[in-house]
Amino acid sequence: MRAFAESAREMGCEVERQYPMSRYTSLRVGGEAELVVTPGSVGELCRLLDILSGSDIPWVVLGAGSNTVVYDGGIKGVVISTTKLRNIEIREDATVHAETGAILGAILNKTIKAGLTGFEFAAGIPGTVGGGVFMNAGANGGEIKDALTRVWAWSGGREIEIKREDIKFEYRKSHLPPGCVITRAEFGLGPGDKAAIEKNVKEYMEKRSRTQPIRMSNTGSIFKNPPEMAAGRLIEELGLKGYGIGGARFSELHANFIINAGGATASDVLSLIETAKKEAREKRGITLETEVRIIGKK
Repeated sequence: MRAFAESAREMGCEVERQYPMSRYTSLRVGGEAELVVTPGSVGELCRLLDILSGSDIPWVVLGAGSNTVVYDGGIKGVVISTTKLRNIEIREDATVHAETGAILGAILNKTIKAGLTGFEFAAGIPGTVGGGVFMNAGANGGEIKDALTRVWAWSGGREIEIKREDIKFEYRKSHLPPGCVITRAEFGLGPGDKAAIEKNVKEYMEKRSRTQPIRMSNTGSIFKNPPEMAAGRLIEELGLKGYGIGGARFSELHANFIINAGGATASDVLSLIETAKKEAREKRGITLETEVRIIGKK
């Protein structure tokens, strides 16, 4: 681990030891990561992955930490943070090229200014390109797969290009090559009426503000919507809306959000998740599947 940390520093990456993941994730819970390494370019990211793939050091890649719960035991090994890989380029053919750490909202803002339509669905989604493509993030009636034209990913020691038609997408899931790490993506948009785009985005954001606890520390939707009904409605019907354990509770504004009301731990959050799963299964015969990514050691 020490040799890897030194190699990362030598190539220009930021390196932090015993980093509290409660400072990294949007829910503000989680123990310490043994090492957090932040590359400053896609090239550095690929070189880090080359080194790690040939070692026995465990590693995980994280973007904005907006859809992630880290166990209180923290993360053994290396967290590669993509927070500096945020370059966004709008080209003359109306395609948008963005690095894996680019925030979806930042892409939306640039496309609005350019008068391009097709990315409005991302209004209010706090995640990054990498996480968004990986989980086929969506909102406002659209999903990443609707705008994506191709991605580039590190895979087996090299960066490969994958066309949209070669990726199978499902609800909140993408089927990418096992073990690959998204490095960049291209989105195909089209010319639109700037005033109409701005109006739609404003309406999306106003609705989000009314219906979701955006001013509280949260990690977005906790559960995928099961086929039977919306997860938030199910949790509310089960009587869990506003229910809390420790410092965590199901939001009173939207029951499919868990908020950190102050001093919450990952254990509190995970206990709430298990409570909802158990109640849904026993009382309604419905299986709830988490949308959030749960990582680290218990």
